[in-house]
Amino acid sequence: MARKMAKYFITVAILFFIAGCFEGIMFPTKFRFQFFYAAFMHIPPEHLKSFFSHFVVKIHTHISLVGWVTSALMGILYFIVPQIKDQAKGRERYSKWACYANFWLHVFGILLFCVGFHLIGMTGLKSGYAPGSPEFRELETPFKLFVLTGGSFICLSSLLFSLNIEKTLFATETSKDHNG
Repeated sequence: MARKMAKYFITVAILFFIAGCFEGIMFPTKFRFQFFYAAFMHIPPEHLKSFFSHFVVKIHTHISLVGWVTSALMGILYFIVPQIKDQAKGRERYSKWACYANFWLHVFGILLFCVGFHLIGMTGLKSGYAPGSPEFRELETPFKLFVLTGGSFICLSSLLFSLNIEKTLFATETSKDHNG
């Protein structure tokens, strides 16, 4: 189970790494490829600078740190911790359901979070209202649910991960395995 979860987390870490690289290259190329970005994201060229300054930076940061780095670290820890704790016995003490829930909440949380920010930026800036203005905030309201849900999923995922790893690290030698 530990190797399987490690493989899942490291695989999505690589995918988020690639997505983060693409998000990262968008910022310095915003003017060179402004017509492509305007057509692809349906944002008028005059609003691209605002979109990139307010939203792409946030999305790039979250995909890179929470998506790539955190996913990779979770995968590494799911691989290493059971080996450290029970190397001689070969037992895994963490909960399988918590591993799977941790994984899916983490992945969907990041995706919802980033999609929400893209939608807020694309919709709000296309309207012509300044980011942060009452009109802009009113337009972003339906898409905030994506960001809030994604952020909540990420928080729940981090709690499940933390509890699961701690449970494994501090399991007593006499405790029974819990793989349910």
